[in-house]
Amino acid sequence: MAGQGAGAIARQAYQISGTVQGVGFRPFVYRLATELNLSGWVRNTPAGVELELQGTPAALELFGRRLPAEVPPLAAINGLEQHYLAEQPEENGFSILPSSDGRREVQIAPDTALCPDCRRELFDPADRRFRHPFISCTNCGPRFTIVTATPYDRPLTTMAGFPLCPACQAEYDNPADRRFHAQPIACPNCGPRLSLIPDDPQPVSRAAGLLQQGLIVAVKGLGGFHLAVDAASSEAVARLRQRKQRDEKPFAVMVPDLATARMLAQLSPMEERLLSGPEAPIVIVRRRPATAVSPLVAPGSQWIGLVLAYTPLHQLLFAETKLAALVMTSANAADQPMISGDEAAVQELAGIADALLTHDRPIQTRTDDSVLRAFRDMPLFYRRSRGYVPRPVPLCFDAGQLLAVGAELKNTICVSRGDQALLSQHIGDLKNEQTFDTFRQTIDQLRDILALQPTMVVCDLHPDYLSTRYAQSCGLPLQTVQHHHAHLAACMAENGLGGELIGVIFDGTGLGDDGSVWGGEFVVGGYATVRRAGHLKSVRLPGGDAAAREPWRMAVAWLYERLGDQVWRLPGMPLLATSERQVLLAMLSRGVSAPLTSSMGRLFDAAAVVVGAADRNRFDGQAAMALEALAEQAADAAPLPGLDLCDHGNEPFQLDAVRLLLALSDGCRMGVAAAELALGFHCALAEAVLAGCIRLRASTGLERVVLSGGVFQNRLLSEMVYTRLAQAGFAVFMHRLTPPNDGGIALGQVAVAAHRRDLSGIL
Repeated sequence: MAGQGAGAIARQAYQISGTVQGVGFRPFVYRLATELNLSGWVRNTPAGVELELQGTPAALELFGRRLPAEVPPLAAINGLEQHYLAEQPEENGFSILPSSDGRREVQIAPDTALCPDCRRELFDPADRRFRHPFISCTNCGPRFTIVTATPYDRPLTTMAGFPLCPACQAEYDNPADRRFHAQPIACPNCGPRLSLIPDDPQPVSRAAGLLQQGLIVAVKGLGGFHLAVDAASSEAVARLRQRKQRDEKPFAVMVPDLATARMLAQLSPMEERLLSGPEAPIVIVRRRPATAVSPLVAPGSQWIGLVLAYTPLHQLLFAETKLAALVMTSANAADQPMISGDEAAVQELAGIADALLTHDRPIQTRTDDSVLRAFRDMPLFYRRSRGYVPRPVPLCFDAGQLLAVGAELKNTICVSRGDQALLSQHIGDLKNEQTFDTFRQTIDQLRDILALQPTMVVCDLHPDYLSTRYAQSCGLPLQTVQHHHAHLAACMAENGLGGELIGVIFDGTGLGDDGSVWGGEFVVGGYATVRRAGHLKSVRLPGGDAAAREPWRMAVAWLYERLGDQVWRLPGMPLLATSERQVLLAMLSRGVSAPLTSSMGRLFDAAAVVVGAADRNRFDGQAAMALEALAEQAADAAPLPGLDLCDHGNEPFQLDAVRLLLALSDGCRMGVAAAELALGFHCALAEAVLAGCIRLRASTGLERVVLSGGVFQNRLLSEMVYTRLAQAGFAVFMHRLTPPNDGGIALGQVAVAAHRRDLSGIL
């Protein structure tokens, strides 16, 4: 290095990896370097960005401090290496060089919400992009949903059909401009065009008028179409439910700004940060009483899913309608993928939407909104999609190049590249050919965009999942991973954990190693291997999948042996003919169409029926959500017996819930408030988790506990379990980057397969 005197000159080189292309990173470096009077250059490379800087040691030191602290909003630095070089005395100024050649291993940025600068220009009559529905810059707008291939340049996006006008080209070419090399930029002279079906010369104004009348408008967003109605109109919301055939599942509500969100909900500082962040997810928050939002938006719930208007088109709709809130729900039929094409929207939304507000910028990748809630001042994902995908999950190990195809429900796929795992957007439930097509398209797209050549495909143990069948047919070496092992590994991977620990994995269903349906599991182990150390007592699942739709079946399965015909007097029981009862009881006694299950999700179903909280699951988890909502209304919990921990020597221990369910039934008969019983059930279950973990700590010495599985979307139970375990001296880990439900399974599959490499000899 050159001398360190006041007039000394030094030169540094940086290699930076992460989300650093297409997000304004090079112009940011340019502006920072010129501000500090540094010479040199910056350019994109196959691995990210590299740069060389020359100037005084003090200026270089200041650059090194400010670089990671002031990166553009959409950028993320995953790796940074720097070293000194020999100075180049003849160099003058700082420049942005053309990209280097080679295979691209860059990260595409997620789609992000309209930034404050663009929002200001959108409503500035003096700005040339005034009321332009597609305004964007390097800090906001579509990214992942418009990419068709790499490198990430305009010709390889769906903006290729919109050549830049001279004014936009000048901005695009100017390193000092906010729109330098921002691929989605355009203006009213050269950008996409809005249209309304049926045709109208003023599409935004006409669509706004229809919404004000209580009609349904399908709106083309970043990743697909949404159905919008006035959230304050119960008549409009009821019409949407009837047409969409969505009886009770909550709708998301969009509001124009944070001030409106504060009027509708009681927001914590973390919830406000999540709502107003560039990812703009749907955030589940506690609603204020007596707001203008119709109770039909989220029937019987104290919670509401809020999202801020994240595109310029959404902002224009609010400006025109003057409405405080719009229901904004994905435009698709039940179990179908989100609609992203105009032709499909016209065909499939006929009879649902009264009009379609669309545009001619194609959507390359359909992407649902992300859904999360704040838990212990951190995000807890229900669905990780728009705004977060394809942001990688950093790994503390080298996974090589793997493809994991996830589970059947809430499917996502995951591809790994060294120490990074890239989880796809939410794909949905693989129960029909349309969703399966989306699944296959997503795999092909991620492999192409990221230039990956997987060495292995990883899938669930269940042989009948469509994802498993795909894995078996794709011609790569195959690895299967048990469902609950994948849950454990996913939570470990995102928390950077290694070694062995205790896993409490509670969900609805997953094929176990013994061929039965698991779901209330205590496991011990790590990435490569686990053993089943305890579980909820197994009972029959009468009717198989029918039991998940009709929770009363699980109440019968748990309690008929003790209550006999009295079980039919429980709340929520249907009026069955004698012959129908006999068929059901035959299922239980003979095991015909009634596999064994240890599912914790199905135990919640049974408890919900016993206390009268629910009688049916019209959507996944409805009965459990109703039980949680009921419990939150109680001031105190009814004192109930805990689950019986049955220890059979070397066998995994079992938790028997019969006595607890009988106590719920007795409490109802004696007039104990249902809310107190529901809260008591949650307390008893949390105590059982603590007892199970204490038993395993005594036998293994392990003090780290991972909580995973869809049941831990239950905020109340999660808080109770977390608090009890932490107070007992356990280190407790939960999901923060991926969902605890099956949306995180693919990440766990990658982690397990990567750690089995020495056994398989393939990686």
